Amino acid sequence: MSTTTIRTFADAQTLVKELRENPNNIEKRQLARTACSTESWPLLCDARYPDFLADCVNLHGEEEVGANGLPAWVLSAWEISISLQASNASVPPFITSPLNINALLTLRDIIVRKLMPSMASLGVAGRVRFKPDSPDAASCISAATGLLFALSHSLKVHPDLSFLARLRQSGAVEVCTLCWLYTSDLATRVTASISLESLLEPHSQKQQQQSSSSSAFDFSSPPMQHVLRRVVDAAPNASTIVHRCISMLSDGLEKGKMTDGHKLVELCLVQWMTDESCKDSLGRFFVTERQSSGSGDGKNVAEVVVAVVADALAQAEVTGVNWEIVDMGGAVLISLSNVAPLPMGMLIEYIERLEIVQLAANIYTLGPEEGHAQAWSNLVDLLLHCTTCRAPNCHFVRTEAYENALRSKLEQNSLWNNVVHSLLERARTTAGSDGGGSAKAKTIKGQWAVWTQLGKELGLVYKPPPASAPVSTLRGDIDGCWFAECDRHGKVDEETEGKLLRCSACRRAKYCSASCQQK
Repeated sequence: MSTTTIRTFADAQTLVKELRENPNNIEKRQLARTACSTESWPLLCDARYPDFLADCVNLHGEEEVGANGLPAWVLSAWEISISLQASNASVPPFITSPLNINALLTLRDIIVRKLMPSMASLGVAGRVRFKPDSPDAASCISAATGLLFALSHSLKVHPDLSFLARLRQSGAVEVCTLCWLYTSDLATRVTASISLESLLEPHSQKQQQQSSSSSAFDFSSPPMQHVLRRVVDAAPNASTIVHRCISMLSDGLEKGKMTDGHKLVELCLVQWMTDESCKDSLGRFFVTERQSSGSGDGKNVAEVVVAVVADALAQAEVTGVNWEIVDMGGAVLISLSNVAPLPMGMLIEYIERLEIVQLAANIYTLGPEEGHAQAWSNLVDLLLHCTTCRAPNCHFVRTEAYENALRSKLEQNSLWNNVVHSLLERARTTAGSDGGGSAKAKTIKGQWAVWTQLGKELGLVYKPPPASAPVSTLRGDIDGCWFAECDRHGKVDEETEGKLLRCSACRRAKYCSASCQQK
């Protein structure tokens, strides 16, 4: 067969027959790769082309080198990648047909049973570790990254958590880590990070239920520290991993270099790697390590994450805020504080040097919709917790140094007061349009309650600007007296409720005296 187009089953059958007669014919195998497409994939499956690919991998010797001077698995990795892509893009009803599913099972099985262990033990590991800049190492990285990316996409199209568990144990995490660490090509680096993020991503109970119920394997996801241990073992040291993360996030700050989706993947990857269960083996390096720079003032992960969030917020007047990036940035900062050797010291650094209080204020002022930037609400909740907690077994316990740092930032340029006023104004506008019962209104009320309490715990008092109108729309769900400085403000008890009076004008506001109402 000399054509690169497969139109009939006879064409596919002829091609596979020729391949089996001479499996080492590079030209024929190139022809098959070119002919493999979404349209021809059903015919190739029927002609048992996936079985031929699996047989080729089985025939590889551990140290076998192909005619091109590269490990024999490289050619198989390219072929299987293209096959997976064709399968992923198939349309109903074939995509869920037994023919396609059986082809996937064949390819997935040979990947974890033979191909990935070969790549981890000799192919990628040997060439990348010792000759990271050589052409053959670049070819190994390209082939391995392409296979892992196609496989991660395949797992989204056809989830199977039992297979994912086998994949994690097969050497895929190590191979992906090496590709991510050592490639000099940005596109390959991003592709590797997407694949690595897919391998590390925890899966919910819902996702487990969506996995193949007919699988022969019971899914038992290894604890995160075991999976991350593979990442650490694949790298020269933990510092190398952290420096790569800083480099990737820094690249995202350069205009046009990375898409928002790629930035989000990098943030997700950092969050997986700062899992609290790996606090000592990997997590602490994300807190202490800095990217080397000529001036000696290299940045750590937290600084770059803050810069990424600030950059996303700066797009509010241009393209709009990507709230997913903002939210994931907040989640990473919380994760970093959890793995820090001195959590309260980390929070003080956030406040004094990284200006996260100002960032939180900007987020509240911009007004994300319900569910957006939830991690930042959690971060403000954490700041509030640390103003009150005195539990001896809590890592985030109140200290005088913390209180002073937080109070100073909240008082600076009337930051706390201005945000309270902004939230009150937004609440009034929202109540005017939807009566105050919408999800957006509830989000604003929640933000106002936490932000107000944060200042109140530090002795701050809200002072409305002279020209502002009185605001009552926000406080429909606030307990106790509505006057913020009253001792009964926010209280819920029988005595307080018995003494409260309701405003005769709006029929909503509650006060314990005429004096509180006038104030």
